[in-house]
Amino acid sequence: MLLTQPHQWHPRGIADLEPAAWQALKNDSSTCVIAGPGAGKTEFLAQRAAYLLETGICPAPYRILAISFKSDAASNLGERVNKRCPEELSNRFSSVTFDAFTKSLVDRFLAAIPADWRPTERYDIEFPPRRKIEQFLAGSAAQWPGEVPDFSPNTFESRWVGAHRLPIARHTPKTATEFIIQCWWDELLRSYHSSKLTFVALNRLAELLLRAVPHVRRALQLTYPFVFVDEFQDTTYAQYDFLLSAFNGGEISVTAVGDNKQRIMTWAGARIDAFEQFSHDFNATSIPLLFNFRSSPELVQIQHVVAKALDQGVTESKSQSVNRIDGDVAQVWCSTRISDEVEYLASWLVTDMRDRGNTPRNYAILVKQRADIFEKNLVTPLMKQGLQVRNESKAIGKTTLQDLLSDHFSCTAIAMMRLGASRQAPRAWELCVNAVRELRAVPPSDDVAERRIESEFESFLKDLRETMEGLAPTETNAHLISNKIVDFLGLKEFARSYVQYSTGDLLEIMVEAFCEYLAESAKSAISWEACVDSFEGVDQIPLMTVHKSKGLEYDTIVFLGLDDQTWWSHTPGNAEGLATFFVALSRAKQRAIFTFCSERGGRVKVDELFQLLTSAGVPEIDLI
Repeated sequence: MLLTQPHQWHPRGIADLEPAAWQALKNDSSTCVIAGPGAGKTEFLAQRAAYLLETGICPAPYRILAISFKSDAASNLGERVNKRCPEELSNRFSSVTFDAFTKSLVDRFLAAIPADWRPTERYDIEFPPRRKIEQFLAGSAAQWPGEVPDFSPNTFESRWVGAHRLPIARHTPKTATEFIIQCWWDELLRSYHSSKLTFVALNRLAELLLRAVPHVRRALQLTYPFVFVDEFQDTTYAQYDFLLSAFNGGEISVTAVGDNKQRIMTWAGARIDAFEQFSHDFNATSIPLLFNFRSSPELVQIQHVVAKALDQGVTESKSQSVNRIDGDVAQVWCSTRISDEVEYLASWLVTDMRDRGNTPRNYAILVKQRADIFEKNLVTPLMKQGLQVRNESKAIGKTTLQDLLSDHFSCTAIAMMRLGASRQAPRAWELCVNAVRELRAVPPSDDVAERRIESEFESFLKDLRETMEGLAPTETNAHLISNKIVDFLGLKEFARSYVQYSTGDLLEIMVEAFCEYLAESAKSAISWEACVDSFEGVDQIPLMTVHKSKGLEYDTIVFLGLDDQTWWSHTPGNAEGLATFFVALSRAKQRAIFTFCSERGGRVKVDELFQLLTSAGVPEIDLI
């Protein structure tokens, strides 16, 4: 492929970039890109990838590594690069999550991890409940002869274990903190027949590996001269330390993209000084993006009021969108009973969809936590109006529905189901053909092999359609058909072709979750097409926590529960609470609605949130 001179390169698939984005895109050293809501950070990273690959600044065989906090963000970025770059270039772009990447290193080089810290060859992923951590802290503290810090079970592992570098060889603990952390590692590594590792532990073991085995670090740096880190404000202590050990020094260019005003993961160990530390350690240039391509000008003005509560010196974003609705772009709905709140919401949604020609997927219902509790109150009122709500935060097997829906195996398998149920699905056809080409390792220029795999796929598809036409959608039949698809795709081929599945049990987890959720979707479906629609959430209103909404956008967001009970831990000026509120507000393109119900709780703790909305000119509407 002919390369483009850097000065002749133009953005792919879009008209242009804002001036600040051009500056960041062409910077050849490490860069800290401050990208607020709607700044188009996924597009920016995809354009930078295209620029580096198409100009030969990142020549073959070198690769670009993109690390994201969430699996759906990693998947979205990978798909965007595939759209912006020819296949022979985009196949040198790897988009993974921190956890998947560090887990793959631990699994691949497990035997090289120092013996004192080496887990068993087969280990389990652990998500220890609060009660287990409480019991551990109480038991280990009793073994230390002196005073022990009062560790919180909520932050012990993410904040203390995550921030503690493992020595290559164990030594006798000198402090109570070192003793408690070492006891925790003993609990994870040695207390069971198989080690039980958390993702914090995997992050720390991967970082230890790089220090203990320098040639692994050198191999990473030789493979990936360019590294992108998305949602950088959510980077934990353990993840940042891994990034530092892996890519600091040498000629590596690291582009960190994020926004301090959207830091809502400190409870999970996110560093509050991530940007400042990165700028210092990597000598990075800081470049803020100023455009907002998502929200209307009126919404951007409201967002700026909240943004200033987080950062007095913040520059107001420049909306690149237009207002498409009449009346208020934001409101607070006040009610005295939960039943009144949800019945009004259901009626309003139906009316707004009809009047504006929207679909259920144009809306999202956001909550601060416990989406399952809100789901119970919503299902019946929405159903009476002919609407369905889907809790996308719920667990499916060992993963979540949201992660399943963005997983590459799941997307490929459900696309095959779509082709089996319908002959008019061009996007599903393209996705499946590309996947089969990748799985069968067909070179882009091999026309003979291309025709062979298309023939193979068409033959399988004919058989799949005949099978589905002969079977009604039931749980049993869904398992039969999903097994048929799994056998055709080939799990060994999937693991070989996609780096995220190359080691560990991620593929096994996603296959099990796919089969489980397909069977659940088939229960009440009248046809296989309806089953696939249910699986994909067609015509269903998504319900999720604000944390799960990061990176997503909707025409209208409805934030349920602006009250003291839902915000029980909030205190005035609490940065994470304000950031959560800001993230919810900034998901909206055209309208944001907040609800307060006195049956749920008072409004003393959340008074500052109401004051911010009032100062931004947002009216309160009494429903009853």
